[in-house]
Amino acid sequence: MKKLTLLLTVLLTLSANKCSDKGAADMSSLFDTKWVFSALNGSDLKLPEGAEQPWLQLAGDRLQGFGGCNQLMGDYTLEGTKLNFGNLGSTKKYCENVQSTEDAIKTALGQVDGYAL
Repeated sequence: MKKLTLLLTVLLTLSANKCSDKGAADMSSLFDTKWVFSALNGSDLKLPEGAEQPWLQLAGDRLQGFGGCNQLMGDYTLEGTKLNFGNLGSTKKYCENVQSTEDAIKTALGQVDGYAL
């Protein structure tokens, strides 16, 4: 139940930077869409002024993204509504003001086990 709650928190708090005219039933909107984090673990994301909003994108068979300081990358597997992120990595900069947010995002992504649109 904890993973499902975390999954829903992560996915429901992501907002797409583009909308599909076909609505939620169009699964292609999951791919090649920049999903921007607006909240994490039930709380609005609070970033320092001028900080870039964290985001992720499923491009081909790879995860691309930005955690607030570092570029994110990894693999994902998708089978029906089961979604897992694997081999999650990032560049290695340290940004004091956003590091805790980025670490929380990477932890949450590692616990995702499915999605719903």
